Amino acid sequence: MQSCEISSDSTDDPLSRALRRHRQPRIVVIGAGLAGLTATKTLLENGFTNVTVLEASDRIGGRVQSIQHGKTTLELGATWIHGANGNPIYHLAEENGLLEHTTEEERSVGRISLYAKNGVAHYQTNNGKRIPKDLVEEFSDLYNEVESCESSSPSMDEVSLSEFGEWTEIPGAHHVIPVGFIKVVEILAQDIPSRVLRLSKPVRRIHWNCSSQDAEEIDDQADHNQDQRPCPSPVCVECEDAECLLADHVIVTASLGFLKKAHETLFSPGLPQDKAQAIQKLGISTTDKIFLEFAEPFWSPECNSIQFVWEDEAQLESQAYPEELWYRKICSFDVLYPPERYGHMLSGWICGEEALRMERCDDETVAEICTELLRQFTGNQNIPKPRRILRSSWGSNPYIRGSYSFTQVGSSGRDVERLAEPLPYIKNTKAPPLQVLFAGEATHRKYYSTTHGALLSGQREANRLIELYQYSFGAETTKPNV
Repeated sequence: MQSCEISSDSTDDPLSRALRRHRQPRIVVIGAGLAGLTATKTLLENGFTNVTVLEASDRIGGRVQSIQHGKTTLELGATWIHGANGNPIYHLAEENGLLEHTTEEERSVGRISLYAKNGVAHYQTNNGKRIPKDLVEEFSDLYNEVESCESSSPSMDEVSLSEFGEWTEIPGAHHVIPVGFIKVVEILAQDIPSRVLRLSKPVRRIHWNCSSQDAEEIDDQADHNQDQRPCPSPVCVECEDAECLLADHVIVTASLGFLKKAHETLFSPGLPQDKAQAIQKLGISTTDKIFLEFAEPFWSPECNSIQFVWEDEAQLESQAYPEELWYRKICSFDVLYPPERYGHMLSGWICGEEALRMERCDDETVAEICTELLRQFTGNQNIPKPRRILRSSWGSNPYIRGSYSFTQVGSSGRDVERLAEPLPYIKNTKAPPLQVLFAGEATHRKYYSTTHGALLSGQREANRLIELYQYSFGAETTKPNV
């Protein structure tokens, strides 16, 4: 594992000077999403130079994925900055001019900036009838509040009512970044040296609480040369390609979906029972987007979305639809605005098991089914097939396995805190502290499911290590919270 040289413009605070006098702690960050990149950036800015980021995929960003589509940028993942004042993502975007192309009207109305100006939603039944406006107004606020796609849950029956208030909303409008949310990711990554960031580097196992002999045996099994092996450490990160990296600290930013699937084999020894139970109890599901581009609009100029309302309630008695009826979980198609930016584009939403079934279909099948749905609900049998389709597939992504977390029935905010708690637990143990730390949106009790929650969790774990070494080197007199 190579070290990064301290640049001439690095801060010269007491901790940085102390780190230069002592052996640099070896830190491995797993995941190059918002949490991992923020943790890495924070550590480097505070004088830590022996930091390595391991990213399983071939790109940075995690669940932020902006795709260039013709003349515009489409967001397969994170789309909105939720709230303004106090939101670090908003301030980062504002300071770097990422919102400069957003009009004053778009700034003021927030989320609706994506949709037709002064537009209205058309609530259409599967019999091709439009529900009258006065009837829509009676239930639309409640519908928007409890829509399962918003919670990334298969059904609102799975969302804990008692814990629904755990999530905290930052005041202000919901903003979009016209040039793509990925620009925020790139800003976080721009000062991270390329040799620190290693892509296409999935991790097989994290060995923690290792003795010197344990670390050497693991490294020998990976067939590494003696002169390549650093001095023994309490943690050894074993990669899928058999390379082993010895470390003093590992920050795990893997998604909750990945931890649900892999934690039993990812950690050796296994996670404490209460942490494993927290992973099991907290919820994460899949919310996917389906983008359909048409040569010409078939919707009226005032329409900003087409909401699907199924009238045959007998079909809705079960929580999940039969596999072949996955399309019944598509709740709406939004009109992206302005057309000068997006063309004639609709954005559909689908969540839960039905989203996973959609992911297993090919583009042609999904395009045909969506076209038939639009014909059925609008009553317009002349709607043509879209000329292009683009869709996300977060559920089947082997390194993510879901979109964002929610408080599932049976879980609580305490489970979020338990997931975030570093290992080993016992503060008076003789084992080295803060061997394995956890970050990511699912570890933030107030802001889970958000990009700002992910960013703040990365800062939080980096600050744990900063405080640990400030205390160890005498730079601070207060004992850190480990």
